Amino acid sequence: MESNAAYYFGNAAIDQVRDSGWFVGQFVPEAWGLRHQTDLEVKWGVHPDGEKRYRPWANGHATTISVLVRGSLRVTFYIGETTQIVTLEKGGDYIIFAPDTVHSWEAIGDTIVLSIRFPSVDVWQASRVGDHRGAD
Repeated sequence: MESNAAYYFGNAAIDQVRDSGWFVGQFVPEAWGLRHQTDLEVKWGVHPDGEKRYRPWANGHATTISVLVRGSLRVTFYIGETTQIVTLEKGGDYIIFAPDTVHSWEAIGDTIVLSIRFPSVDVWQASRVGDHRGAD
């Protein structure tokens, strides 16, 4: 889209990296300018009805904020021996969860979620240096 040293104008769905929804963060090549950030990552998550993360997972390095734009998202948190379910139902509903918070999710209806993660850490690199949680 449009770029100069002071700003970048784009579209989150088009600018995503590796078909992941993530469009700002350390994984964006530095040559692409302001979208390359190490302080945070931003994702435009488009999830069709019924899509889910089957395997519970935790990012061991970053805090996550997810804001519902459209649809509904059911998030299951695995806290010790218990599970807790939170459902984002209205546009603007959000959740914040800490690093190491194991979770899974399911889209109820066609759903869009804007997620911000900070700091931006290469979880694949982190997993190669001793953190064996991995990412999906």
